[in-house]
Amino acid sequence: MRKFPIALFALLFGCALPPKVPPVAAPSVAVAAPSGPYERYEVVASHVEIRAFRDGPMAQLGHNHLIISDALTGSIDLRDPVRDTRFTLELPLASLVVDDPALRSAAGTEFAKEVPQADREGTRHNMLGPSVLDAARQPVLRLTAESMDGGPAEFLARVRVGLRGEERIIDVPLSVQISDGTIGVHASFKLRHADLGLTPFAVALGALRVRDEIEIDCRIDAERARP
Repeated sequence: MRKFPIALFALLFGCALPPKVPPVAAPSVAVAAPSGPYERYEVVASHVEIRAFRDGPMAQLGHNHLIISDALTGSIDLRDPVRDTRFTLELPLASLVVDDPALRSAAGTEFAKEVPQADREGTRHNMLGPSVLDAARQPVLRLTAESMDGGPAEFLARVRVGLRGEERIIDVPLSVQISDGTIGVHASFKLRHADLGLTPFAVALGALRVRDEIEIDCRIDAERARP
């Protein structure tokens, strides 16, 4: 595998490089949040897990990758009805952990293959670099809910994503549990690279490539903010 560049696997959401032709970005005019009273909740715990998979006839030469962060922060403005709720979240890109051995061993057989430390470090370095996430220019991934449909516990949120100095709109399914003073949110979904303005990386005429779809699982616990 060392014959191929580490950057082949270096992406937060699927080891990708930015497309040669910039895609159309989301409209810059944000949708106004509903007016009226709300209760603010602050994120007190979070866990983000991203799974990127090898693909192609030469896939055995690569690795599946597990990328983790527990540093997602932000606030939720809970409204009545819940579908009028809005949130703003931030994920510091420097918090991303790539292919931690203990986490991989607990993630199932798809991640049983050992990733050497040098490869993990190289992957993370390239992932945060200017060719991929460009963390020096925008060190924080921003997520802002523009609308929510559904209920009473299952919603589809329309979310504005700020990444690499650009913005995209994606739809995110949410499971929401509300109790006295706390909110629990779980999102489990798949994205394609183009959803984030990225394109999968491939070598050897596509014989070794990154699978187009990536899997994302996110859990958030929030508590009512103190006055």
